[in-house]
This record gives sequence, structure tokens and C-alpha cells, in this order.
Amino acid sequence: MPKVVLLVFDTDPDAARLRSQLAEIGATVVEAEPRWPVFFDTVTRERPDVAVISCGAIAQHGREAARYLGDGFNTRNIPVVMVNVEARDLAITAQSAPRARIVGRDQLQAALRHAFAALI
Repeated sequence: MPKVVLLVFDTDPDAARLRSQLAEIGATVVEAEPRWPVFFDTVTRERPDVAVISCGAIAQHGREAARYLGDGFNTRNIPVVMVNVEARDLAITAQSAPRARIVGRDQLQAALRHAFAALI
């Protein structure tokens, strides 16, 4: 069973829905807030197969978390999927986290299945 780290603030209005979507695909989910160094310590300790980052509550924290994960020597090979990115933030998010895949909520499960298939 693939392991996913979900980086989301509890105050994110979409947090419950994200948890539900991850449960539906049968992933083992570890959750942390996208705050430094909390998220990095969690990812380093848990070694997930994929990281899902929500930009719904504080988008800047989500972008920074994705950038750190993409740049880290021990985390750069972990696929990062970003959700809840506002249309006005797409360009800056893509620039901040060029290795991350940005998807809509309706595309999350398909993106994760694709990432899981690449693990095999």
C-alpha cells in the first residue's frame, strides 16, 4: 500500500475532503502542516511515496514546502502533487516548485494513481 504525506493546515476548508479522497484510494496517509521544519521532519521520518500539498489555507507555505522538497537531496525524488492552487497563483506556484504537479481537486486521485503506477 503506497504511503502519502498530506501537507495541509487544519484550517484549510478543503482538509476533510482531501483526507476522504486519499482514504478512497487506499493510501496510508501521514499528515502534517506545511510549516518549516514540521513538514520536512515528517517527510524525512516517514519516507512517503508521494507528497500531497494543499495551498488552500496559506498558499505561500504550500509553495515553500514544495520547493524545499524538490530541492532537498533526500527528498527530491518524492513526487509532489499540489492541489487547491488558485488560478491567479498558478504561474508563481509552477515557478516556485517546478518539479511539482499542480492539479485540481477533481484530478487528485488520477494524479496519485499515476504516481503510484510509476513506483512499480
